[in-house]
Amino acid sequence: MACEDCGEPDTNASLGGVEVCDRCFDRRISAVTGFPRLPDPPPPIVLTGPDGRRHHRRYRVWRAGVGIEVQLDETGVAMGEGYRFAVLGDNDADVDMLVAEVRSTAEAEIGRQYLERASDRHPWIVSEEDEVAGRLLGYDHRDPDSPYQVVVDGRTISWDDLATALGPYEGWGFRLVIEDRVRDVRSDAEIVELYGSRPGSDDA
Repeated sequence: MACEDCGEPDTNASLGGVEVCDRCFDRRISAVTGFPRLPDPPPPIVLTGPDGRRHHRRYRVWRAGVGIEVQLDETGVAMGEGYRFAVLGDNDADVDMLVAEVRSTAEAEIGRQYLERASDRHPWIVSEEDEVAGRLLGYDHRDPDSPYQVVVDGRTISWDDLATALGPYEGWGFRLVIEDRVRDVRSDAEIVELYGSRPGSDDA
């Protein structure tokens, strides 16, 4: 759906039922709140993992109702898959600092490999670090018989595949930690009401 204001085909936000792009969303929010306009996002980057895979990543800079969010998402993958990183700062945060923060996080995560295998036919095994981190992707709601899926090392695998990788640790202890999808670096939790705006698929 094209932006209602400028015609840009890539819309990520909705204001009162009107679909707008990030730049027009920011312009409208700035007019209401008095916040300064946000800078354009940096150009896309490419990060290479230990396995030699190249990950093309695109920045998004936008103002949520709770602060400024900078995202760094993988392109060229199905929606919801691949690596996804985000950091949330104050409404007066230094955007360059947020950009550096999210890039540093991305470089650290893409620079390590949690699962590996000897060949394409060999099951996944946990690497030498005895640690696995990733993202819960859930079920394919278009297929009621689909397996539960997770994303590890930027790859989508089934919950059963992950269980197989953990098989050698039978009898060991483990600790499951659930983390927010966005790293919060705000100095406080002040929320600014943006008259019912809904950026992307999440309410502001």
